[in-house]
Amino acid sequence: MRSELRDKVADLLMEAIQHPERSILLFWLQAYCQLVQGCDPPTVAFSRWAHFVRRHQQQTRWCRAPGETWGRKLVADSSLLRSDEVREVTIVPEYRKELSVICEKASTYWRFLKEMHRRSYPEGLPGVLQQAALLWQHHLFFEFHELLEEVWMEWRGPERPFLQGLIQLGVAFYQIQRNNYRGAMSMFRNGLPRVEPHAPRYCGVDLKKFLEQIEKCRQHVARLGPGRCHHFDWAMIPPLKVVGKGRSAVGRQQSVRNS
Repeated sequence: MRSELRDKVADLLMEAIQHPERSILLFWLQAYCQLVQGCDPPTVAFSRWAHFVRRHQQQTRWCRAPGETWGRKLVADSSLLRSDEVREVTIVPEYRKELSVICEKASTYWRFLKEMHRRSYPEGLPGVLQQAALLWQHHLFFEFHELLEEVWMEWRGPERPFLQGLIQLGVAFYQIQRNNYRGAMSMFRNGLPRVEPHAPRYCGVDLKKFLEQIEKCRQHVARLGPGRCHHFDWAMIPPLKVVGKGRSAVGRQQSVRNS
């Protein structure tokens, strides 16, 4: 997926993490994907699209965002879809070849959001780290980077190098997904020294076994060599465990920025 498109789709997720009601946009996008599967051109009437979403409202009730306004908003604001004068909705032409990738992302994002918003999170950095850990669990490593980088860029506390190291480890696995051997090895090389000094636990993150397994992943990639990251064994990736209790992380961005 080209970077411009990747960023547009990821922006939908970042907004939905912060504002649960905006998760409905990912459901609308997923619904579009289901309705146009196998269609050429990938076009659906807005009325049929809206009817499909209404029929599945049990799945979206937790979003607290009913109504067709969200479908119109997705068309108007995302730059992914467009609608003509007769209210037919289709993917914008420049992204048509990547529709299957968009649909796969929408489905993965929706599964992640359903799981994330069933939980509660402490305010501030612990809550962000727990949300990031769930992105890690879903192998959403670019999105893991996006979530933590926003916090890291404004963070002025002693945790800043640790956050940078975590981000770089996430990017290492993103580069593996892209079959970018040099990029992955570079991120391992930069990220590990920033995280290792904080073992066995820091900011609620259990690091001992995590770092041991990360090093095994690094060695595995090194043995694979350039051009062979698609053979990486994804079962090797350790869970990112973050402990802590607290209130729901509503207003998470403001809480972190004010810390």
